[in-house]
Amino acid sequence: MNKNTFNILLVDDEEGLLIGLKKILELRGFYVLTALTGKKAVEILKKNEIDLAFIDLKLGDTDGIEVVRAVQPTTTPIVIMTAFASVETAVRSMKIGVTDYIQKPFNNDDILSIADRFFQKKDHQHQTIKMDSKKLGRLVFKSKKVLEVFDTVEKIKDCDIPILLLGESGTGKEVFARLIHELGKRKRQPFVGINCSAIPGELLESELFGHEKGSFSGALTLKPGKFEIAEDGTLFLDEIGDMEYKLQSKLLRVLEEKSFEHIGGITPIEFKARVIASTNRDLKQMVIDKEFRSDLYFRLRGLEILLPPLRERREDLDTLIHHFMQLYTENHNKNVSISSEAIRFIKNYSWPGNIRELKNVIESAVLLAEDDSLLLPKHFNIEDENANDEEKRIINELEKKYILKTLEKNQFNRTLAAQDLKISRKTLYNKIKKYTT
Repeated sequence: MNKNTFNILLVDDEEGLLIGLKKILELRGFYVLTALTGKKAVEILKKNEIDLAFIDLKLGDTDGIEVVRAVQPTTTPIVIMTAFASVETAVRSMKIGVTDYIQKPFNNDDILSIADRFFQKKDHQHQTIKMDSKKLGRLVFKSKKVLEVFDTVEKIKDCDIPILLLGESGTGKEVFARLIHELGKRKRQPFVGINCSAIPGELLESELFGHEKGSFSGALTLKPGKFEIAEDGTLFLDEIGDMEYKLQSKLLRVLEEKSFEHIGGITPIEFKARVIASTNRDLKQMVIDKEFRSDLYFRLRGLEILLPPLRERREDLDTLIHHFMQLYTENHNKNVSISSEAIRFIKNYSWPGNIRELKNVIESAVLLAEDDSLLLPKHFNIEDENANDEEKRIINELEKKYILKTLEKNQFNRTLAAQDLKISRKTLYNKIKKYTT
């Protein structure tokens, strides 16, 4: 195995297919293992650190889904390859932890595209949450504010009503969503997440509800949606505030009626999952500005949890710094330590990108460092916020006055004010928050 690259396992009983795919993936820089039988695949998955596995549904000695069952629990993303794709197969496979499936015959570019996608997200694949005092997977804390959130999670983990997680980008909303799922009665059921801001409206509708074959251009097969795959588990709707307005009404109907149909379908499908939604936007203001449906907002906020930004839980910084240093020195096989001066420098920074920014900055410093080196402030790609404080204060004061004047001119209509300022409404909201808190 190669710890310094992305390790892929290919499982198929057609040797020619394996040889061809192995060459293509190795040319892209991946390290590839192959197996002609399900038995060999199980052996490899149990003994090696595999980052992504492509497994054929029909193998000579067993079924691809049985291979997946044999290695559970696993954090390895698994893609089923099949010439016999059906909605039943897809739902059955995804319920036991299969990440995706691809229908044969496929193009080599399809395999490369999937491999590249998982390679780019490798850092986000460690999803299993393990209880260890106050260290819960990627959730590491000792601050009172986070402890209060954790206590709330303990109280609501088994509830069935929707939960709305609020907080700035990078505060760990998905981590808490998974925590609620893993601690609750649904932990043995699927956790299915989707980022509502990352997918255009029409595609998002298909991803959520699934579609029938031929229901629109490009719908070459029948595809189950996230609502279907979640079954009795948890459906996590990340960045719900970015969902298109017209799709919000369809989501509301599903939540109220507890059923839906595929796009192009007429058969009702029962929806039983618990819904957790998250956003970094001000949904109350969006309702006032008619950018978000009020009825959907009140439906989603059965229980509401506000996650504190990192600047409000600064006592966690020491713990987080040492946690990420240990994590990334091990991941990148580096013997690197951090100086006291660098720790002070990091703790004096405001971290507007919260934990995600801290994590990325530390990983970048470790990755670029020479072995046996000591990390200094210069190794961390953050701005020294103590520099030119007076200049910044003057600029901020001028900006604050200009924004206030523009708001008054537009009778405090934020949409019109943002247009006048030639900035997005979200940017304006963030600046208002900056100067009023």
